[in-house]
Amino acid sequence: MNNLTILSNWDKAKQAIEACKTIDEVKKIRDQAEALRAYAKQARESQEVQNNIGDIKVRAERKIGEFSSKLSKLGRNENSASPHDGTKQSILKRAGIEHAERYEAIFSLPEDVFEKHISDIKKSNEELTTAGIIKLARDLVKDNRIESERKYRNKKIADIDVRKGDFKKVLSDVYDIDAIITDPPYPKEFIQCFSDLGLYAKEHVKKDGFIAVYSGQYHLPEVIKRLSEHLTYVWTFCLYHVGKKQLVNGVNIMCGWKPVLIFSNGKKKMRFSAYDVLISEKREKANHEWQQSESGVYPLIDILTKPGELVVDPFAGAGSFLKVAQENGRKAIGAEIL
Repeated sequence: MNNLTILSNWDKAKQAIEACKTIDEVKKIRDQAEALRAYAKQARESQEVQNNIGDIKVRAERKIGEFSSKLSKLGRNENSASPHDGTKQSILKRAGIEHAERYEAIFSLPEDVFEKHISDIKKSNEELTTAGIIKLARDLVKDNRIESERKYRNKKIADIDVRKGDFKKVLSDVYDIDAIITDPPYPKEFIQCFSDLGLYAKEHVKKDGFIAVYSGQYHLPEVIKRLSEHLTYVWTFCLYHVGKKQLVNGVNIMCGWKPVLIFSNGKKKMRFSAYDVLISEKREKANHEWQQSESGVYPLIDILTKPGELVVDPFAGAGSFLKVAQENGRKAIGAEIL
């Protein structure tokens, strides 16, 4: 039975895929399905017809992913003149398979999730694509990582004093703060929180203690103005984002850094020479919408405080800053309204 005959019957096609003993066999079915899908699209066949063919294609790709996942890196084959013959890479190359990790991602999906996705796409009459299934697989990996990180973080900050509620109330009894390091929300509707923060810092931070405030650029002049009503402006540090940048639609600018405003409760000069560029190695949004990278706050902790001193974060979010402070031998107290 040739491939075209197999593809004309869904059950036979599925059986043929499952019966494949080599990666070359299933690759032929996958290629035949891809060619037939392209023909159906060009002939303007219904989406149902195209998806039935696409169903065969992605099942073949899942089977390729299974074969690829099981291939071991055998190293050099003693009976071959080629130093790479027999390796996973060479086997895939001979089969004409590139980017095998894409197929392995499809294979990594639990069978029930894979089947439900195909069923849902067919019912909605949307286009069933390899890219859509790969995205589903990667999203699932991401969700699992986020859940794992959330459990780990919750365990790490379990013994940190994070109080639920408005910081003006729940942190009203906290005085003699050595440094406030915090990341308030940036949208315009939250601009009042910078005034509230400035007043709180004036009353609760030690004389000549420091305040480091993350800020977006869009409302930066207003943020500085409000904080300056009660505090002494010292400097603006640059938190440089390694890798992915963010488009600020309002001004059509690709933003690669974030201002970290340094204020003090009186003293203008830093206690020792400090470099004003911080490095954020990755964006971390696993536990909170506005969560910041821990890597960027490590140097701030060292610059602004000494071991044993008190660090407060009135907008603690996921507790990243407090976790770093505690890991570096500081006392940590925070508040989060959510």
